[in-house]
Amino acid sequence: MSGRAASLLALRAFEAAARRLSFTDAAHELHVSQAAVSRHVRMLEAELGRPLFRRLHRRVELTAAGKRLVGELTAGFSQIGRAVEAVRSAPTRRLRISVEPAFAARWLVPRFGRFTAANPEIEVDLESSDELQTLGRGADIAIRFLGSTSRKPNGRARKLFTYTGFPVVSSGLRAGRPQRRSDSDVLAFRLLHDDDGSEWRRWFAAAGLDGFDAAKHLHFNDCSLTVTAVLRGQGVALSAPMYLQSQLRSGRLVRIGRTQVTFGDYWLLEATDRATAKARAAFIAWFYLEARNLFRRSETPAVGDLRARGAAQPR
Repeated sequence: MSGRAASLLALRAFEAAARRLSFTDAAHELHVSQAAVSRHVRMLEAELGRPLFRRLHRRVELTAAGKRLVGELTAGFSQIGRAVEAVRSAPTRRLRISVEPAFAARWLVPRFGRFTAANPEIEVDLESSDELQTLGRGADIAIRFLGSTSRKPNGRARKLFTYTGFPVVSSGLRAGRPQRRSDSDVLAFRLLHDDDGSEWRRWFAAAGLDGFDAAKHLHFNDCSLTVTAVLRGQGVALSAPMYLQSQLRSGRLVRIGRTQVTFGDYWLLEATDRATAKARAAFIAWFYLEARNLFRRSETPAVGDLRARGAAQPR
């Protein structure tokens, strides 16, 4: 006998034949031919170097070695079957989350591995979209940005935090120049946009600064593209520390001036379906913990309910 492990197929064929004392019945149970069962049993006997059956006229009997082996195998296959059934019957909690692309890419996805590691039983469908899915049908949780002039959402909604922006520029663009501490320093750069220009106009008004129309502009249709452009030194952008904390701390980006403006709030919208209640609660608890940790470490704190008053309650 070699040290090689016996074939699992051969063991399974032998166990069925030994339990039923019939190669024909074993073949029916395993959905194979009788010849296949007989072949697997003979292969196993050859590997073990001893007979497992006494083949009599129209019936078989187990040898002493066969009786010993089938007892162990039946218990082993039963244990395997119970393990498989336990996994099959274990409830899988599915959670559908819809998040705006910029928030997903810059904030949520880099941290999301910690949620899945802590909640392996929750199967997550994460959709990155600007379109709001119908809660309960298209999504269980949605995270959306609403401008300062937008109406507050109805239903089960929680205000997460306020989005406050200030000008940032690549540190490479100020090489050889003194620290840019004046709001008017933005006029030395191209203005980067991910909207129709209203955010920069609001900032210019708050700073009491002229020159917006005379400035050079570069427009994008997504916040992530604007972040990439400012990191590449293509101009100055309005952004918040929640998106650029690591770049501000490392010095890759520097803030210009002192004026910052509030553009709106991020909201978490929640379905009311009982089937996903536990999965939603797990995600929301994890989300608030991550957000608190971020704002606690931030040198330029974001303004919002999470920092000022703790987690907002459902409306």
